[in-house]
Amino acid sequence: MEVRLFRRDETDLLQSSIDQLWARNHILSRDKQLLNYMFYNNPVSQEILGEDHYGFLGTWLDGKPMGLLGLMAFDLNFKGVKKFGFAPTNWIVASEYRHTGAGLKLMQQMFTWNPSMVLNLGINANVAKLYGSMGGYHVLPDVPRWIGLIQKKKTAELLLNGDESFLRYYREISAISNQTSCRAMREFDPEKWDACYWATFAKRSIGFARDASFMNWRYLQHPSFTYQVYTCTDKEGDYQGIIVVRIESIFGGQAKIGRLVEFIANDQDSAICLGNKLVEIGCENDLLFIDFYCFSSISSWGLESVGFKRVLKSESDKLVVPTRFQPIDLEVTHMMAALYVSKDLQKKISIIDDQAWYITKSDADQDRPN
Repeated sequence: MEVRLFRRDETDLLQSSIDQLWARNHILSRDKQLLNYMFYNNPVSQEILGEDHYGFLGTWLDGKPMGLLGLMAFDLNFKGVKKFGFAPTNWIVASEYRHTGAGLKLMQQMFTWNPSMVLNLGINANVAKLYGSMGGYHVLPDVPRWIGLIQKKKTAELLLNGDESFLRYYREISAISNQTSCRAMREFDPEKWDACYWATFAKRSIGFARDASFMNWRYLQHPSFTYQVYTCTDKEGDYQGIIVVRIESIFGGQAKIGRLVEFIANDQDSAICLGNKLVEIGCENDLLFIDFYCFSSISSWGLESVGFKRVLKSESDKLVVPTRFQPIDLEVTHMMAALYVSKDLQKKISIIDDQAWYITKSDADQDRPN
C-alpha cells in the first residue's frame, strides 16, 4: 500500500476518485476550478506541500486509489505568532479496504508535516466518536451559532411552517446610535488590513490567520461565491475591523439569507459600526436572517448589541431556524467539529478563556457550493 499526494497532473484521476469513493456527482468531481482553488491555489498549501502536488492524499493499491484525505493548509495564528495547521476534508476509504488500516495511514501521513492544529469542521456523529477516542483531539458537539432576524414573520412562514413559537424570544435586529466617527465601507486595502490585524486582533486570538493573504484568497478570489467585504475605518483612516457576508438564495430564489463568515472588531465603536452595517445589509437585501458560527464569544458583543442572539438549545428547544436548505432540514440544525492541538500549544492555552478562539464557518470547506 502506498500513501502519497496526488500530483498536479492527476486532476482527472483525483476528480474520478472523489466521484467513486466519496460521493457520486460531488461538486469537487464536477468543478475543476473549485478543486484547484481549494486544494492547489491556496498559497499555504503550495508552501507546505509543494507546487507539484494537490493538497489531497490517496492510499494506492496496485496503482489505484482506494482511500482519500483532503488537506487544506493554513497559516495558524497563535496570539500573534504564526504557525501552520490543516483543515482535513473528504476522509474516506473504500468499504472493501477498511480492514487494511488505510484510513489510519492517511491520518499518520498528515501528521508527518507536524501541524500545530488540525480542524475538522462539519463532521457527523460517527466521525465525532472516532476523533473523540484519538489523543490530542477535542470534540465540539454544537459549534456556537448566532442568529440575527431581519423578517421574523416571513422567516416563520417560510422556514417553520408558520410557527413563530420557535422565535418567541427573538426580536428583529435594529441599528443603535453610533456616537463615533467610525465608518464601514465596502473596500479592502491589504496593507492597511495587515497593519490592523497583526497589531491588534491577532495578538488576542487563536485560529487560522485572517491576514490579507487569507482574505484575498478566501473571499476576493473565490471562483463561485460573491462575498461582500466591509472594513471599519476610524477618523485617522486606519482599519479597526472587518465583516464578510455572503447573500444566499434559497427555495429557488423565493427568499434570501445572509451568511456572516467574518466579524472582527477592535473595540466597542468598531463593533457597533459593523453591527449597524449588518442591519443595513439585511434590510437593503430583503434577507430573512443572518447567521454566524464562531467557536467562542470573541465577536459576540457587536452582534448582540444590535439584536443577534446565540442559539440556546435544549430538549424542548431543538430548533430556531434551519441551516441547510438543499433540501430544507429541520432535524440537523447544528454543526459539529473536532480540533487537534499539538502538545506544545496545549501547554500555552487557557481552557477557561472564552474569548480566544476565532474559528468560523469559512474555515475548512463548509462555506462552498454543493
